[in-house]
Amino acid sequence: MKALKRIAALFIIGILAAGTTVFAEEKTKEYHKSWLNNEVSSLEIDNRFGEVKINNSTGDSVVIHVTITVDAPNENKADDLLDMLEVYIRKTGSAVKAVTEIEKNFKSNRRFSIDYEVNIPSDKDLKINNKYGNTIVARLTGNGEFDCKYGNFTAYELTTPESGSLSLSLAYGNANIGQVSHMDVDVSYSPLDIEEATSLNIESKYSNISVEECKSVIIESKYDKFKFEELESLAAEIKYTNIKIGELAKSLKVESGYGGIKVDEVGANFEFIDITNSYGQISLGLDDASYSLDASCDYCGISYPEDEFTGNRIKDNHKNTVVGKVGSEAGGKVTVVSRYGDIDLND
Repeated sequence: MKALKRIAALFIIGILAAGTTVFAEEKTKEYHKSWLNNEVSSLEIDNRFGEVKINNSTGDSVVIHVTITVDAPNENKADDLLDMLEVYIRKTGSAVKAVTEIEKNFKSNRRFSIDYEVNIPSDKDLKINNKYGNTIVARLTGNGEFDCKYGNFTAYELTTPESGSLSLSLAYGNANIGQVSHMDVDVSYSPLDIEEATSLNIESKYSNISVEECKSVIIESKYDKFKFEELESLAAEIKYTNIKIGELAKSLKVESGYGGIKVDEVGANFEFIDITNSYGQISLGLDDASYSLDASCDYCGISYPEDEFTGNRIKDNHKNTVVGKVGSEAGGKVTVVSRYGDIDLND
């Protein structure tokens, strides 16, 4: 009998739960604004809890469409929630600004979102601040400033000119960028993937960053992993960070502590490599290059092509120093100072 009572109770609870789902109320509130393209020079969006999508469809107007969606147990509760969510869209001169406002006493354990869909020419300046939602940008040739937290950032083409300004601040999200020209990046606790870039200035921590092809990169990093497929030049200050480069064409200047640096292949016409390292491994694929060498290693070892080397070798207790030239052709310069981290120039 007790078992039957338990089954009956569970059956009633199931009916109540199903009824709650069936009679849940979803309601929306929408905003729509538009201006002629020549009336707008910039757009700023400050949003929370929703998606911001920037399109560049052909047309003669800048269009902003916002949809607020709430899910509530009944219609009255849905109306109350909608009343506590507002979007204000204003135009001052040629600058448009849209802001999401959420009342302090807003509380909901159900789904709700504030979603922006924008159509704007790619040459207009953008400033997007989005928290707890994804940001998607089709194409931008104007200035751009993107601040994304607890949401993903996707951009297909960001080709702001070098004379302009382009920046991304990303925390606790994922970023995927197709093509980017010159960009300042501040990233933490996030993976970042870029297919093609001209120049990047990256400040990062606790992140995984992957770039397929780039000309110039400047890095300030802690507790990260970097992977570059093809890279011309890199300057970096890193701690507890590992850097892996497939092909390095021109130059590498790194100050590293408690990390690692590995270059699979250094181009035969590289200009210089300058590394100061402690408590980390250094591996440079210099097989096809001639170069002058100035390397010292304290409490560690140096591996280099000794049969192609001419110069001086000094071993003094725990310190090894090698100064001279590898190969017979004119080439770049390799300077490495390392403590408690082996140097391998044969890899």
